[in-house]
This record gives sequence, structure tokens and C-alpha cells, in this order.
Amino acid sequence: MTRERALILVALLAILGALAWSAWPHEATAAERVDRITSELRCVTCQGLSVKDSPAASARQMRDLVVQRVAEGRTDEEIRGEFRAAYGDWVLLSPPTSSWTGLIWLVPLAALAAGLAIVIRRMRAAVPSAAVPSPHELAALRERVAHEEALDLPQADGAE
Repeated sequence: MTRERALILVALLAILGALAWSAWPHEATAAERVDRITSELRCVTCQGLSVKDSPAASARQMRDLVVQRVAEGRTDEEIRGEFRAAYGDWVLLSPPTSSWTGLIWLVPLAALAAGLAIVIRRMRAAVPSAAVPSPHELAALRERVAHEEALDLPQADGAE
């Protein structure tokens, strides 16, 4: 039993050590930085691909410029800022969010909720409410019920 616990403890320590080592911050190499930056930039020719994945000549030029800027010692944010200055936020595959971005998501949801409210209101209006009989109709119904009950009484009391 103690041997099993010792093995479990060693396995847990190994897993925790591996997780701690992988989470330990390390300085990214120039190639890793170039890959990360070019995967965040949109190709101006292909528009649906990142600069890293695009085979276009313009993407190759952008990659070369990123390599040059990394070699010069510029930070990732400075390099992205240079491309944003040239092409706008559009060049980023994940553009920064703003209040307008939230509005773009909320307007369709609000329109959907308003449409649903209109449909529910119309469905409720289309369902007729139960009719309330007038006093004259109510008296006639009571008389009819009393008459039918009077007809049923002899059958209930009579022999079969």
C-alpha cells in the first residue's frame, strides 16, 4: 500500500514539475516572435489568411519586414503598431474591441428580442378570451340545466 502511494506521489510531483516548467516564462526566440507576429497580421492581398500562412508576394514582403524589425530589436507592440499605422486596425486578424464592437453585437440581439416580443403580443391578442354570458343568457342556461336535472331525477329514483 505504501509503495502505491509513493508511486502516486512521484507521478503527481512529476506532473506538477512539468506544468511548472512549461508555465515558466522564457524569452521567445526571434523565430518564435516572427511566427507569432505574422500569425496575428492579415495578408493585404488574400484578406482571409494571416501573413504567416499566405503565399502572396505582399505577405512575403510583410514577413521580411517583420524579420527585419525583430532583428532591429523592436518590440512586438511597436511592430504591430507600424502595420496598424499603415493599414489601420483592419490588418490585425483580431482587432481590438471598442464600444462600437459591443454595439455591433448587441443591436442584432435587441432586434431579435423586439421581434420575439411583437410575435408573442400578436399571438396573445389573437387568442379569443372566454365569453361571459349576459344576465339573460345566464338565466336561460340555469333554466335549461334545471329542466335537464328534473328530467334525470325520475330515472335516478326509478327502478331499472
